[in-house]
Amino acid sequence: MPKSALPKFRPSTEETRIKIMEAAERLLGEQGIEAVAMRAISIEAKQRNTASVQYHFGDRTGLLKAIFEYREGQFDAMRAEIVARGREFDQLGDIRWLLRALYYPYFRHYTERSGLPYIRLHFQYLANLRPRGVLHPVDYDCPSSIYLREVVARLQKKLNFLNLQQFTMRLEATGSMFLGALMQHAARPLEPVMHAAVHYPSLFETLLEMMAASMTVPPWNFSSD
Repeated sequence: MPKSALPKFRPSTEETRIKIMEAAERLLGEQGIEAVAMRAISIEAKQRNTASVQYHFGDRTGLLKAIFEYREGQFDAMRAEIVARGREFDQLGDIRWLLRALYYPYFRHYTERSGLPYIRLHFQYLANLRPRGVLHPVDYDCPSSIYLREVVARLQKKLNFLNLQQFTMRLEATGSMFLGALMQHAARPLEPVMHAAVHYPSLFETLLEMMAASMTVPPWNFSSD
């Protein structure tokens, strides 16, 4: 067959969607979720059609929803393993184990998959969009968040001295603290002396203890003010 007659390779719809989502992670994480034009994301993803984001995802909210479901599906596979080990060793009532199941997949994504763009994006979501009611897969029945929702439900049951509002505030605040610490770590100069004090295992375990402490502190007694 002459070279001119060879069929051109065309990426599948799913490959195109992933390419757009990963480009969106980079831009939205760096510049702000609401600051980046959809056209810019299409260009970053090297799409000939500059309206490809709208074609595949509809709008900004649809794009964000797709990114979360894509990533949480990856993270939930790891959570399934942690939950299974917790069940085997009777650890699913332990706050630290549950927080490990919740946050360690994000940490692995950051350390092993150059996952800083998603960390930045998720941090911005928690700080700016979640307070305005923009949903995450943890909020609805979704195949990507089966174990995420189980872990959160177990945490809430364990911390039953908190009402729903108190629990939600603490969970979102500790999530912001965790993601913010990873961004700070990434911004530090790559000096051996600096990173020796905050190498990956000790960084995660330190953050785990901080989150456990902040989740379990008794509610403030306003009557004493």
